[in-house]
Amino acid sequence: MKFTVFYFSATGNSMHVAKSIAGKLPECSLVSIAGLHDEEKIIVETEGVGFVFPTHYFGLPPLIREFITKINLDQTTYSFAVVTSGSSQHLSSALTQAAGLFKQKGLALNAGFHIDMISSYLPLSALPPEKKIQAKLAKADEKIQQITSAILTQQSMIESEHFWRLFAAINQYWRNHLLPQSHQKFYATDACVSCGSCEKICPVSNIRLEHHKPHWQNHCQECLACLHACPAQSIEFGSRTAGKRRYRHPRIAAADIIAAKEPAQR
Repeated sequence: MKFTVFYFSATGNSMHVAKSIAGKLPECSLVSIAGLHDEEKIIVETEGVGFVFPTHYFGLPPLIREFITKINLDQTTYSFAVVTSGSSQHLSSALTQAAGLFKQKGLALNAGFHIDMISSYLPLSALPPEKKIQAKLAKADEKIQQITSAILTQQSMIESEHFWRLFAAINQYWRNHLLPQSHQKFYATDACVSCGSCEKICPVSNIRLEHHKPHWQNHCQECLACLHACPAQSIEFGSRTAGKRRYRHPRIAAADIIAAKEPAQR
């Protein structure tokens, strides 16, 4: 069976997972969702398809919701989703939401998995010590192997999300009421060197350099890719990110995430 694996990644967790899985699947194409953001019609021509993405506010990132809604999967016979997050699978509604979108298309999501990795949402919590990061990522790699084995044998299983109704409601409230104003919380300190890394890495091209400073437009995903990619650590989000260490998966470079936006990466 040929596969296409689509992924969205802001700090490298989901990119690492997608690359790891795709590397073990026969005849698999790896495609960045950020590189397809402006496409209105996307048709999958492989029998197998996968989606790898992070949890945003306990549910689906808006970019993933939009992507699943518009993609044509009529030729697909096996589908899976892998959700990366910094917490337990029970603190999520992402798989349930994804399965619901599939159902609306008259399809079924065959398999769904959670991988506990490193949370990059600094407004909520700081990064753990480096030793804990390494241990957590090593455990995540073990889970990736288990997931890959399940996909290779085309298992049908979706990991449970016990409190999905609560977290789906939280995700919807964030999406409808908080996210539209999130761009107003971003700012760059005087440490900014006008390098443009933030503008380059934003998955939806929401940042513009004006008068040598980044300015955020009004279609932010709140993925914090810009905050973590800034080499001067000059970007802050609200009042709870100052002084906190930044994160990127150790096997993924900022240049990899930036390159994933290019149409040539399809």
